[in-house]
Amino acid sequence: MKTFQFMIFLIIVQSAAGQIASTSFEEPLSISGSYTDTGDPSMAHSLLDNSNEPLVNWVSAGGELGYQAYYVPYDSPGVGLTDGDPVGVSDSVATIGNYSDGAQGYRMSDCDGNFILEFEPVDLSGVTNPQVFIDFFIAATGYEGDGTENASGSDRLRIYVKDLSLGTEVDVLDTTGNDINDLGIEDSWITGMALLNENSQVQLVIEARNNSAAEAFFFDNVRFEGTLANTTFNNPEISIYPNPVKDILIVQSNSKETKEITIYDILGKMIWSKTTQEDILYLDPWSSGLYFIKIKQGKHITTQKLVVQ
Repeated sequence: MKTFQFMIFLIIVQSAAGQIASTSFEEPLSISGSYTDTGDPSMAHSLLDNSNEPLVNWVSAGGELGYQAYYVPYDSPGVGLTDGDPVGVSDSVATIGNYSDGAQGYRMSDCDGNFILEFEPVDLSGVTNPQVFIDFFIAATGYEGDGTENASGSDRLRIYVKDLSLGTEVDVLDTTGNDINDLGIEDSWITGMALLNENSQVQLVIEARNNSAAEAFFFDNVRFEGTLANTTFNNPEISIYPNPVKDILIVQSNSKETKEITIYDILGKMIWSKTTQEDILYLDPWSSGLYFIKIKQGKHITTQKLVVQ
Protein backbone atom coordinates (compact mmCIF):
# COMPACT_ATOMS: atom_id res chain seq x y z
CA MET A 1 0.00 0.00 0.00
CA LYS A 2 1.34 3.42 -0.92
CA THR A 3 1.13 6.23 1.55
CA PHE A 4 0.73 9.75 0.26
CA GLN A 5 1.67 12.74 2.37
CA PHE A 6 -0.19 15.96 1.66
CA MET A 7 1.58 19.21 2.52
CA ILE A 8 -0.38 22.26 3.64
CA PHE A 9 1.05 25.47 2.27
CA LEU A 10 0.88 28.54 4.43
CA ILE A 11 1.40 31.64 2.31
CA ILE A 12 2.32 34.79 4.18
CA VAL A 13 2.42 38.07 2.33
CA GLN A 14 4.44 40.35 4.56
CA SER A 15 4.72 44.10 4.29
CA ALA A 16 7.62 45.97 5.80
CA ALA A 17 7.52 45.57 9.55
CA GLY A 18 8.17 48.36 11.97
CA GLN A 19 8.63 49.00 15.66
CA ILE A 20 5.57 50.73 17.07
CA ALA A 21 6.72 51.42 20.64
CA SER A 22 9.56 50.22 22.87
CA THR A 23 11.77 50.67 25.90
CA SER A 24 15.06 49.18 27.05
CA PHE A 25 14.94 51.25 30.26
CA GLU A 26 17.87 53.37 29.03
CA GLU A 27 16.12 56.73 29.30
CA PRO A 28 15.89 57.04 33.12
CA LEU A 29 18.97 57.62 35.25
CA SER A 30 20.06 54.46 37.04
CA ILE A 31 20.53 55.01 40.78
CA SER A 32 22.22 52.38 42.93
CA GLY A 33 20.92 51.10 46.24
CA SER A 34 17.51 49.94 47.44
CA TYR A 35 14.06 51.43 47.02
CA THR A 36 12.00 52.12 50.17
CA ASP A 37 8.22 52.39 49.89
CA THR A 38 6.75 55.18 52.06
CA GLY A 39 3.18 53.91 51.63
CA ASP A 40 1.11 51.67 53.88
CA PRO A 41 2.21 48.03 53.21
CA SER A 42 -1.21 46.75 54.26
CA MET A 43 -2.98 48.67 51.46
CA ALA A 44 -2.75 48.52 47.67
CA HIS A 45 -1.25 51.75 46.34
CA SER A 46 0.79 53.33 43.57
CA LEU A 47 4.52 53.64 44.25
CA LEU A 48 6.27 57.00 44.31
CA ASP A 49 9.81 57.77 43.21
CA ASN A 50 12.09 58.76 46.08
CA SER A 51 15.10 61.08 45.98
CA ASN A 52 18.44 59.25 45.52
CA GLU A 53 16.74 55.85 45.19
CA PRO A 54 16.15 53.65 42.12
CA LEU A 55 13.34 54.94 39.92
CA VAL A 56 10.27 52.71 39.76
CA ASN A 57 8.22 54.99 37.47
CA TRP A 58 8.95 56.84 34.26
CA VAL A 59 7.13 59.40 32.11
CA SER A 60 8.63 59.19 28.64
CA ALA A 61 10.63 62.21 27.56
CA GLY A 62 12.72 60.84 24.72
CA GLY A 63 10.51 58.32 23.00
CA GLU A 64 10.72 55.24 25.23
CA LEU A 65 7.56 53.80 26.76
CA GLY A 66 6.69 55.14 30.18
CA TYR A 67 5.51 53.00 33.11
CA GLN A 68 3.87 53.19 36.53
CA ALA A 69 4.55 50.87 39.48
CA TYR A 70 2.05 49.64 42.08
CA TYR A 71 2.16 47.54 45.22
CA VAL A 72 -0.54 45.06 46.27
CA PRO A 73 -0.07 43.28 49.64
CA TYR A 74 -0.51 39.62 50.45
CA ASP A 75 -3.91 38.62 51.83
CA SER A 76 -2.10 38.67 55.17
CA PRO A 77 0.08 41.77 54.65
CA GLY A 78 3.76 41.87 55.54
CA VAL A 79 6.39 44.61 55.38
CA GLY A 80 6.20 44.89 51.61
CA LEU A 81 8.80 47.28 50.19
CA THR A 82 9.04 49.42 53.33
CA ASP A 83 12.24 47.70 54.47
CA GLY A 84 14.20 48.72 51.36
CA ASP A 85 14.40 46.34 48.41
CA PRO A 86 16.18 46.03 45.03
CA VAL A 87 13.45 47.08 42.61
CA GLY A 88 13.22 49.59 39.77
CA VAL A 89 15.54 50.72 36.98
CA SER A 90 19.02 49.30 37.46
CA ASP A 91 22.39 48.94 35.76
CA SER A 92 23.58 46.26 38.19
CA VAL A 93 24.58 43.05 36.37
CA ALA A 94 25.86 41.07 39.36
CA THR A 95 23.23 38.33 38.90
CA ILE A 96 22.64 38.40 35.15
CA GLY A 97 26.03 39.16 33.59
CA ASN A 98 24.57 41.67 31.12
CA TYR A 99 21.23 43.11 30.16
CA SER A 100 19.90 41.89 26.84
CA ASP A 101 19.75 45.35 25.25
CA GLY A 102 21.82 48.25 26.54
CA ALA A 103 23.30 48.89 29.96
CA GLN A 104 20.09 49.08 32.00
CA GLY A 105 16.98 47.08 32.74
CA TYR A 106 14.22 46.76 35.34
CA ARG A 107 14.35 44.43 38.35
CA MET A 108 11.81 43.15 40.88
CA SER A 109 13.23 41.36 43.92
CA ASP A 110 12.25 40.70 47.55
CA CYS A 111 8.88 42.38 47.05
CA ASP A 112 7.16 40.72 50.03
CA GLY A 113 3.91 41.15 48.16
CA ASN A 114 2.90 41.90 44.58
CA PHE A 115 4.89 44.36 42.48
CA ILE A 116 2.91 45.49 39.42
CA LEU A 117 4.34 47.47 36.53
CA GLU A 118 1.93 48.94 33.96
CA PHE A 119 3.31 50.39 30.74
CA GLU A 120 1.75 53.22 28.76
CA PRO A 121 -1.02 52.09 26.41
CA VAL A 122 -0.01 51.51 22.79
CA ASP A 123 -2.25 52.36 19.84
CA LEU A 124 -2.26 49.63 17.19
CA SER A 125 -4.60 51.45 14.80
CA GLY A 126 -3.58 50.75 11.22
CA VAL A 127 -1.07 48.08 12.28
CA THR A 128 -1.37 44.54 10.93
CA ASN A 129 0.23 41.44 12.44
CA PRO A 130 0.94 43.25 15.76
CA GLN A 131 3.13 41.49 18.31
CA VAL A 132 4.74 42.25 21.65
CA PHE A 133 8.17 41.07 22.78
CA ILE A 134 9.86 41.33 26.16
CA ASP A 135 13.13 39.85 27.42
CA PHE A 136 13.09 38.46 30.95
CA PHE A 137 15.65 36.82 33.25
CA ILE A 138 14.64 34.78 36.30
CA ALA A 139 17.45 34.29 38.81
CA ALA A 140 18.10 30.62 39.60
CA THR A 141 17.14 30.02 43.22
CA GLY A 142 14.68 28.15 45.40
CA TYR A 143 11.29 29.56 44.49
CA GLU A 144 8.40 28.45 46.69
CA GLY A 145 4.83 27.35 46.07
CA ASP A 146 2.87 27.43 42.84
CA GLY A 147 1.65 31.03 42.85
CA THR A 148 -2.01 30.19 43.35
CA GLU A 149 -2.19 31.85 46.78
CA ASN A 150 -1.65 35.53 47.42
CA ALA A 151 0.73 34.73 50.25
CA SER A 152 4.39 34.63 51.22
CA GLY A 153 5.94 31.43 49.91
CA SER A 154 3.75 31.37 46.80
CA ASP A 155 6.02 32.96 44.19
CA ARG A 156 4.61 33.99 40.84
CA LEU A 157 5.45 35.90 37.66
CA ARG A 158 2.87 36.94 35.10
CA ILE A 159 3.53 39.04 32.00
CA TYR A 160 0.48 39.84 29.90
CA VAL A 161 -1.16 42.36 27.60
CA LYS A 162 -4.51 43.98 28.27
CA ASP A 163 -6.58 44.66 25.16
CA LEU A 164 -8.24 47.86 26.32
CA SER A 165 -10.55 47.89 23.30
CA LEU A 166 -11.98 44.41 23.80
CA GLY A 167 -11.54 44.02 27.57
CA THR A 168 -9.49 40.84 27.13
CA GLU A 169 -6.00 39.70 28.16
CA VAL A 170 -3.32 37.63 26.45
CA ASP A 171 -0.44 36.06 28.37
CA VAL A 172 3.21 36.28 27.45
CA LEU A 173 4.14 34.26 30.54
CA ASP A 174 2.10 33.04 33.51
CA THR A 175 3.73 30.76 36.07
CA THR A 176 0.55 30.48 38.16
CA GLY A 177 -0.08 26.84 39.05
CA ASN A 178 3.58 25.86 38.71
CA ASP A 179 6.65 25.98 40.89
CA ILE A 180 8.93 28.32 38.94
CA ASN A 181 11.86 25.97 39.54
CA ASP A 182 10.10 23.26 37.52
CA LEU A 183 9.59 25.32 34.34
CA GLY A 184 13.19 25.37 33.12
CA ILE A 185 13.17 29.12 32.51
CA GLU A 186 15.78 30.26 35.04
CA ASP A 187 19.27 31.70 34.70
CA SER A 188 19.16 32.92 31.08
CA TRP A 189 17.58 35.67 29.05
CA ILE A 190 14.35 34.56 27.38
CA THR A 191 12.34 36.49 24.83
CA GLY A 192 8.63 36.25 25.52
CA MET A 193 6.13 37.18 22.84
CA ALA A 194 2.42 37.30 22.11
CA LEU A 195 0.29 37.96 19.05
CA LEU A 196 -2.09 40.91 19.47
CA ASN A 197 -5.34 42.09 17.95
CA GLU A 198 -5.22 44.58 15.12
CA ASN A 199 -6.65 48.10 15.48
CA SER A 200 -6.77 47.98 19.27
CA GLN A 201 -5.42 49.83 22.30
CA VAL A 202 -3.17 47.57 24.34
CA GLN A 203 -1.18 47.77 27.56
CA LEU A 204 1.69 45.56 28.77
CA VAL A 205 1.58 44.56 32.46
CA ILE A 206 4.07 42.70 34.67
CA GLU A 207 2.97 41.17 37.99
CA ALA A 208 5.72 39.79 40.25
CA ARG A 209 5.42 38.08 43.63
CA ASN A 210 8.51 37.00 45.59
CA ASN A 211 9.86 37.27 49.12
CA SER A 212 13.66 37.10 49.21
CA ALA A 213 16.61 38.99 47.73
CA ALA A 214 17.67 35.88 45.79
CA GLU A 215 14.26 35.68 44.13
CA ALA A 216 14.89 38.26 41.42
CA PHE A 217 13.16 38.97 38.10
CA PHE A 218 14.80 41.20 35.48
CA PHE A 219 13.27 42.74 32.34
CA ASP A 220 14.62 44.46 29.23
CA ASN A 221 14.02 45.19 25.55
CA VAL A 222 10.24 45.68 25.48
CA ARG A 223 8.95 46.29 21.98
CA PHE A 224 5.68 46.33 20.09
CA GLU A 225 6.11 45.43 16.43
CA GLY A 226 3.82 45.17 13.44
CA THR A 227 3.32 45.89 9.78
CA LEU A 228 2.73 49.56 9.11
CA ALA A 229 -0.17 50.21 6.78
CA ASN A 230 1.51 53.04 4.88
CA THR A 231 4.68 51.17 3.87
CA THR A 232 5.62 50.96 0.19
CA PHE A 233 8.41 48.38 0.22
CA ASN A 234 8.42 45.37 -2.06
CA ASN A 235 6.91 42.52 -0.09
CA PRO A 236 8.42 39.04 -0.04
CA GLU A 237 6.17 36.01 -0.15
CA ILE A 238 7.14 33.43 2.44
CA SER A 239 5.87 29.85 2.35
CA ILE A 240 6.18 27.65 5.45
CA TYR A 241 5.35 23.96 5.14
CA PRO A 242 4.45 21.40 6.25
CA ASN A 243 2.49 22.75 9.18
CA PRO A 244 2.00 20.58 11.28
CA VAL A 245 5.65 19.52 10.99
CA LYS A 246 7.71 16.60 12.31
CA ASP A 247 11.43 17.15 11.65
CA ILE A 248 11.89 18.85 8.26
CA LEU A 249 10.56 22.36 7.69
CA ILE A 250 10.66 24.24 4.40
CA VAL A 251 10.78 28.04 4.42
CA GLN A 252 10.68 29.51 0.93
CA SER A 253 10.73 33.15 -0.16
CA ASN A 254 10.82 35.10 -3.39
CA SER A 255 13.57 37.23 -1.85
CA LYS A 256 17.26 36.30 -2.04
CA GLU A 257 18.08 37.96 1.30
CA THR A 258 19.31 35.88 4.23
CA LYS A 259 16.57 34.58 6.52
CA GLU A 260 16.93 34.89 10.30
CA ILE A 261 14.69 32.15 11.71
CA THR A 262 13.87 31.80 15.41
CA ILE A 263 11.49 29.34 17.08
CA TYR A 264 9.99 29.85 20.56
CA ASP A 265 8.00 27.56 22.81
CA ILE A 266 4.65 28.65 24.27
CA LEU A 267 6.43 30.19 27.29
CA GLY A 268 8.37 32.45 24.95
CA LYS A 269 11.69 30.64 25.44
CA MET A 270 13.86 30.54 22.33
CA ILE A 271 14.58 26.90 21.55
CA TRP A 272 16.07 27.07 18.04
CA SER A 273 17.55 29.69 15.73
CA LYS A 274 19.44 29.82 12.47
CA THR A 275 20.55 32.41 9.90
CA THR A 276 20.50 30.87 6.45
CA GLN A 277 19.76 31.27 2.76
CA GLU A 278 18.68 27.65 2.51
CA ASP A 279 15.01 26.66 2.25
CA ILE A 280 15.18 23.26 3.98
CA LEU A 281 15.61 23.20 7.74
CA TYR A 282 16.35 20.05 9.74
CA LEU A 283 14.90 20.50 13.19
CA ASP A 284 15.94 18.82 16.42
CA PRO A 285 13.38 16.45 17.95
CA TRP A 286 10.88 18.42 20.02
CA SER A 287 7.85 17.52 22.06
CA SER A 288 4.54 17.70 20.23
CA GLY A 289 2.71 20.97 20.71
CA LEU A 290 2.37 24.60 19.72
CA TYR A 291 5.36 26.84 18.96
CA PHE A 292 5.97 30.23 17.35
CA ILE A 293 8.26 30.78 14.38
CA LYS A 294 9.67 34.24 13.67
CA ILE A 295 11.28 34.97 10.30
CA LYS A 296 13.23 38.16 9.63
CA GLN A 297 14.32 38.84 6.08
CA GLY A 298 15.82 42.26 5.54
CA LYS A 299 13.35 44.76 6.98
CA HIS A 300 10.50 42.26 6.89
CA ILE A 301 9.41 40.30 9.96
CA THR A 302 6.65 37.72 10.32
CA THR A 303 5.64 35.59 13.29
CA GLN A 304 3.30 32.61 12.96
CA LYS A 305 2.12 29.62 14.95
CA LEU A 306 3.83 26.30 14.22
CA VAL A 307 2.43 22.92 15.22
CA VAL A 308 4.85 20.05 15.88
CA GLN A 309 3.49 16.51 15.64
